[in-house]
Amino acid sequence: MSRTIKTVVTATALSCALALTVTAANAVPSSQNGTQTSAQFFTGESAPWTAQTIGAWGNIPTASVNITVPAGTTRFVDARFTAESLCVGDPSAWCSVRVVAVNSAGTTIELQPVTSTDYRFDTPGGDEEAHALERFSPSLGPGAYTVRVQALRITGITQFTLDDYAFVVGLVEP
Repeated sequence: MSRTIKTVVTATALSCALALTVTAANAVPSSQNGTQTSAQFFTGESAPWTAQTIGAWGNIPTASVNITVPAGTTRFVDARFTAESLCVGDPSAWCSVRVVAVNSAGTTIELQPVTSTDYRFDTPGGDEEAHALERFSPSLGPGAYTVRVQALRITGITQFTLDDYAFVVGLVEP
């Protein structure tokens, strides 16, 4: 390897390490690990859906699956959502999505990393584009859950439309 290439590789590695260090200093860590995925659920939709409410989470139709954690066990959920997104409005505002699990008592658990309204799935400007997120749950005890994707129009957003979306949920054994 030439001296120039070695210098570029070394500089790139140092830049990446510095970026990871700076990012990690501001991060709130969350992690989960498992041995195997015991079940997978897939759903999708090719018809567009537009969020109607401003400032409140709304359930995205068909981006929802029902799961059951067997008695005497725990599981965690690994969920991925992809969609073509169009976010229109004030350039300082954004469109957000999150994944939640709702237990049979009606308690909503936001999957990790928990970001509330801070996650910018899309921002105004441009045409429809592909966007994605992946989230995972804390350890879930036995019972029935509905895992769903929710969307939020922040104040200043005049249109948030999702199209051609897919939602994949894996039930993972710890």
